[in-house]
Amino acid sequence: SSGINAEYGYRSMTAISSDHLNWSFLLKCKPRDIALQMTQIDFEKFSKIKMCEILKYVKSPSEATSPNMCAFVNHFNAVSFWASSMILLRETKDERQKVYRRFLHVMEHLIKLNNFSSAFALFAAVSKTAVRRVISLTHKQEKILDSSHSLMDSSDSHKNLRSALRSATPPLIPYLGLCVADLTFLIHGNPDKLEGGEINFTKRHLTYKFMDVVRRSQITPYNIAPRDDVITFFNNFSDHLEEEEMWRRSEDIKPRRRRG
Repeated sequence: SSGINAEYGYRSMTAISSDHLNWSFLLKCKPRDIALQMTQIDFEKFSKIKMCEILKYVKSPSEATSPNMCAFVNHFNAVSFWASSMILLRETKDERQKVYRRFLHVMEHLIKLNNFSSAFALFAAVSKTAVRRVISLTHKQEKILDSSHSLMDSSDSHKNLRSALRSATPPLIPYLGLCVADLTFLIHGNPDKLEGGEINFTKRHLTYKFMDVVRRSQITPYNIAPRDDVITFFNNFSDHLEEEEMWRRSEDIKPRRRRG
């Protein structure tokens, strides 16, 4: 597993609906159109987050004190689990390959749209071990995945992702996991007051700097016209398997080799 769901605190959603939302719609719809509608939904949720909610979430995650932040985090996890489930629930290898390939292309468009949030959610979905073990990639698909991995890679403190965020021009949706990680380290790892009793203004300035990245990202909307057919297909991304169910399904498709 990518670890993203553990970091964000995954909360279970609803049960799978019949025919898993007519998955063939995903193959009929252009990847850019899927990415555009995901981005519009993401931005609506992202733009509602108040700065004070982020600080409260970092100190103690709670829907009572950070309702919009929690809603966005749950949405992120739902998107990731939805995509993994969409791949694993296909009956044939060919169907799984086609759905996996389609999500790779949607992810590419999300990156072009500066939607780093859902791009990261899809990257987590297609990188999940339960998914990867049942998928065979072509050389071209390996290159797409490697390129995305280079962007999302956590080594060097997400150096490449930070660089992409700095150079991106709005509209954009940052990956909030990075913001939360930075603020957690800053708030919990540094004192509010210095040894002499003075206020730690460096800590306050850095806190403002991290928060301002989010605030500035919220100013410029995408203004994407909603498409009812795509939004209906998403069904709030509520139809997905749980982590353990994904592993069971993955092992049904490709049983583990027994030692002996």
